[in-house]
Amino acid sequence: MYIEKLNISTFGRLNGFELELSPGMNIIEGANESGKSTIAAFIKFMFYGFSQKERAALVSWDTAGAAGTLTLKTEGGRRYRIERALMTSGKDGKTSFRETVQLVDLSNNMPCHKGESPGELFFGVDAEMFASTAFVSQLGTKVSGEKVSEGIENLLFSADETVNTQRALAKLDEARVLLLHKNSKGGRLWELSNEVAGLEERLDRALKTSAEIQAKEAKLADLRKNEAAAREKSEKLQEKLAQFEARTILGLFGRMNALEAKSAELKRRLVESGIPDPGLPGRIRAASVKLKQLRSQLDSMPESSPEPPPPEPELARYLEAGGREGIGSRRADLKSGARSRTAVGIILSAAAVIALAASLIPMLLRREPTLWGLIAGAAMLALAVVLFVGGAKERRELADLDEEFDVDALEAKLNERNAANEAAKLAGLARADTQSRLDEALSEAAREFGLKGDVDAGLEKLLAETEERGKAVESLRAEYEKCSGLLAGMREQLAGYDESEVRGRLDDSIDTSDIDAANLTAMRREAEFTAKSAASLERFSAQLERELAGLYPTAEDAAKLNDRLNAAKLEQKKLDAKLKALQLAGEMLTKASGKLRESVAPRLASEAGELLGKATGGKYREVGVGGGLELTCAASGGQRSVGCLSAGTQDAAYLALRMALCGLVYRREAPPMVYDESFSRMDDARCAAMLRIAGARGQSLILTVSDREARLAGAHTHTEI
Repeated sequence: MYIEKLNISTFGRLNGFELELSPGMNIIEGANESGKSTIAAFIKFMFYGFSQKERAALVSWDTAGAAGTLTLKTEGGRRYRIERALMTSGKDGKTSFRETVQLVDLSNNMPCHKGESPGELFFGVDAEMFASTAFVSQLGTKVSGEKVSEGIENLLFSADETVNTQRALAKLDEARVLLLHKNSKGGRLWELSNEVAGLEERLDRALKTSAEIQAKEAKLADLRKNEAAAREKSEKLQEKLAQFEARTILGLFGRMNALEAKSAELKRRLVESGIPDPGLPGRIRAASVKLKQLRSQLDSMPESSPEPPPPEPELARYLEAGGREGIGSRRADLKSGARSRTAVGIILSAAAVIALAASLIPMLLRREPTLWGLIAGAAMLALAVVLFVGGAKERRELADLDEEFDVDALEAKLNERNAANEAAKLAGLARADTQSRLDEALSEAAREFGLKGDVDAGLEKLLAETEERGKAVESLRAEYEKCSGLLAGMREQLAGYDESEVRGRLDDSIDTSDIDAANLTAMRREAEFTAKSAASLERFSAQLERELAGLYPTAEDAAKLNDRLNAAKLEQKKLDAKLKALQLAGEMLTKASGKLRESVAPRLASEAGELLGKATGGKYREVGVGGGLELTCAASGGQRSVGCLSAGTQDAAYLALRMALCGLVYRREAPPMVYDESFSRMDDARCAAMLRIAGARGQSLILTVSDREARLAGAHTHTEI
């Protein structure tokens, strides 16, 4: 089989990429990060799809998906197109993937082999076997030994890599485990053994249970007889005590009715006496205290606030000058004026000197002096003097101002005077507020208690009258409350009784004359004792009934138990024979599997050694292949692991092993061999030899970063990307 064409719609870093391939050797050259490994991964994706680990690394960088087609031609001449796509979607922060694949028969353009993996359909192996043999990625040339060794064994057993001898052994082991677990504590045989032991125990227990039931039934009859006698005696005593209690309760009802009549009379007298408001004395006292407090506060306050004295002369001048802001503004003006006049005077003086010098120079040269220069110089000099004098005057005025006013001290005095004035105003307002509250309190007391004239005297008189009236009523109230307390106690005592119902329970036929205070307690104890005895006997009877109820279901039929026991022993015997047969089958299959694996190694060693000998010019032609497909080479000093050889020789050895494996594993179609930077560590001679070997073994794709492989290879198709 060979691949005719790749069409990558979107995959990794490639989008809209096409590549046509020839049946033989195809060398695809490109710089790093140009997409060579992406092409190799795309071929594997088209045949087998993505594993979960590959998905995140190889979906399109732009679309977060993967899609494309691969056209191939089989050894029988039939042409197919593989169409595969992976789509992603996201919701609530979670990403989901949906992969579709379709195989199209190009002879009629119809889909075929629905639901099958193209790689397994054409090659007869799974993705891991393909990656360990025909697909040599940048990750290295080594082979996943255990997986490939197992696949070869399956192919030799059944010509199908998916028919797994290990799974067959596992199924035999599962069947054996169903019969008996490895620890001998599970499985049907273990269950039967427990069942037999259980049946034997149940049979023995059934015989014991029958004897126990008979003993308990006899004891139960005695208990019921004694219970009936105790209950009859208890009921008679209870009836007698109930009659005594009813007659006692009716006597209490008579006393309670008398108390109710007395309480009603006392209440009537209290109402007619005009019960004073209990809160009135407290309100009178509170009003009197409030008035005294307000008068005390008013007496402690000054009657009027004095007028503030006029300010001192120095402070008056300070205020007239505008205070801190006015003096500060005046100082700033004087300082600025002095500086300005001095600066302008200096400038004019300099200009005057220049003008006079310019006029006098001609005189030194015995020429006529310039009159305008002398005039201008003299004028500017005079003006400068005027400015200097004005500036000096302003500086003296500034010094006088600083000497006259100590701003910080005067500001402190001003703040003290303002604070004193404010305090005086507040004191006057506080006295007025207190007087207002006193007047309001007097009006409120007069209105609330109906007083006229002197409110204080009226309050004292009203309080005395109220207290005297309260004492007269208090005695009557105390008697009423005492009577009410006794009545409440009796009502509580009789709350659970109905007088009519109690009277209806009276039975004159029951004599209670033998009950008095001396023997009442003893009779109650006797009634209680007999009632408890009857209840205790009832509990014992109920317990025996429950025990018997629990024993009756366990009294199994001994004949039926014996039949079940014999049947379980027979099944145990048959399953024991089946277990021995399964154990024998597993042992035989394990031996056969081991022999098959041992037979594979010589064949692989022979072919891999032949290919490695060609690649190394005959230096290494004897190769050893272990059970896990580890490699050794014959060298001076004995057999050595290929890991001891150079990197290039190691790559050549494992490539030779992969080629030998392909000849052994792929029986349906020879797959295209994909080599992604697989020859980079070999020297030119070994690289050329391995390329010749690869070119002679069907279609091969050489993915490389340099043009070396193209120069060393024979006939090939060269593509640059």
